[in-house]
Amino acid sequence: MLFRVLLLISCALAAKIRPFPETDLDLAKLPAYAVNDPVKLACNARQIDNGEHKFDANGNVVLEPVVRCLETNAPLAFKYGVNERITCTVKFEDELYHLFQLYLHNDVPFSCRMDVKPATGVTVPLVFQFRGVVEESHFDIDPNLNVLLLSKDNQIVSSTAWSSSLNTTKVIIGDQVPLQFDVHWIDGGRLDVNDQDVRFLRLPNPPSFALVALYCLASIVLGAVGAVGLGYKRISKKIQLSDLSKVD
Repeated sequence: MLFRVLLLISCALAAKIRPFPETDLDLAKLPAYAVNDPVKLACNARQIDNGEHKFDANGNVVLEPVVRCLETNAPLAFKYGVNERITCTVKFEDELYHLFQLYLHNDVPFSCRMDVKPATGVTVPLVFQFRGVVEESHFDIDPNLNVLLLSKDNQIVSSTAWSSSLNTTKVIIGDQVPLQFDVHWIDGGRLDVNDQDVRFLRLPNPPSFALVALYCLASIVLGAVGAVGLGYKRISKKIQLSDLSKVD
C-alpha cells in the first residue's frame, strides 16, 4: 500500500512540473538582451488608502513605472549585465509617501516585473524590500538597497532587492531622498555564496516522457525499499514476541 501511494504521488508531481515563465512564445527564438541594454520596470499601481490593486476598464491590473529619478527625470531602470551603483533621488509627494507607508509597514509588497527578454511581455517579478519604521508624523527608511539579478543565455531568470545598511533617513511629505541601488548581475543561473553553490535547474519545456519515467522509477525504488524495511520490522517484532512466549 505504501509503495502504491509513493508511486502515485511521485508520478503526479512529475506530471505537474512546468517551466517558468509559462508562455506560448518560443523564447529561444526571440531577440536577447545585450550588455548595457535598458531593463525597464513596471510596478503594480495601488490605492493609497488600502493598498489594493488598481484595475483598468477591462479588469486588468494597472502597471506603472517604478519611482522617477530627479537626476534623469525618468523612471529607475537597470542596464543589462552591468554592475553599478545607481543614485536615484526621489521626491516623496503625497501619493508616493502614503504608498511607502504601506510598503514599510509590510501591508502590501512593492512588487514590480521586468521582461525576461526585451519587449516580449513575458516577465519575472522583482519585489523591493525596503526596511523602515512608520511613525505618525514621518517614516524612517533605509535608502540603501542591494539589487541582485540572475541571468542565463542573455535572458533574465530571477531577481530580488532588499535594504542593505544599518542607517535610516527621516522622511516627511515633500522631501527629496537619494536612494542608492547597488546592482549586481550574476550570469549562468549559478550563485556562489561562501563557497557553496546554489544551482538553478532548467527543466525541459514541456517535461519529457523520460523525465517523468525517471521520477516514477525513483518512486518505485523508494517504495520497494520502504516496503522491505517495513516488512522486516514486522517479522522481527513477531520473532521477538514468539521468543518471549517460549520463555514464559
